Amino acid sequence: YSHECRPADLDHDAVQRYSAVMAASQEMIADQILDAYPFAQHRQLLDVGGGSGAFIKAVMARHAPMTIGLFDLPAVAKLATEGFADHAISGRVSVHPGDFFTQPLPRGADLISLVRIIHDHNDDRVSTLLRAVHDALPPTGTLLVAEPMAQTPGAERMTDAYFAMYLQAMGSGRPRTRQQLKELFESAGFQ
Repeated sequence: YSHECRPADLDHDAVQRYSAVMAASQEMIADQILDAYPFAQHRQLLDVGGGSGAFIKAVMARHAPMTIGLFDLPAVAKLATEGFADHAISGRVSVHPGDFFTQPLPRGADLISLVRIIHDHNDDRVSTLLRAVHDALPPTGTLLVAEPMAQTPGAERMTDAYFAMYLQAMGSGRPRTRQQLKELFESAGFQ
């Protein structure tokens, strides 16, 4: 959401339409993340900005013993809860409604994921989010970020086109290089 819109102003229809668009492309991205990262080394995942829960459903399909939580805006969290009930996994997922820019994240997870979240926001807001994630993780915790990046060798034209169209529609955010992301992570306390 943009900084002009308050989370309380988002209605069910607005978040349902946006969540459906994001979930439609999430399966491919979730498979890539699950193939690339060893989730089995973690006991508890918190997916921040997890939308309707498409990524969580994919994680649960491969890593059933893991405890999983989702944190998103209240209207989105309600939508996720409804979707989990339809998939008979509601008892295995904790849903936490809130605004990650103004409220602390739930503690207890040793892995927090941000899947396609950072590029939606400007540097100040991303720094606020990353500090909240850092505060919620234990000292040995891990931040997992899956993000389209600017200046990816061999994909420059594709990512330039993606960012031009997507960020125009979103009205906020910006593309970032690997180095720019690294600087944001380090300034929030991550190594």
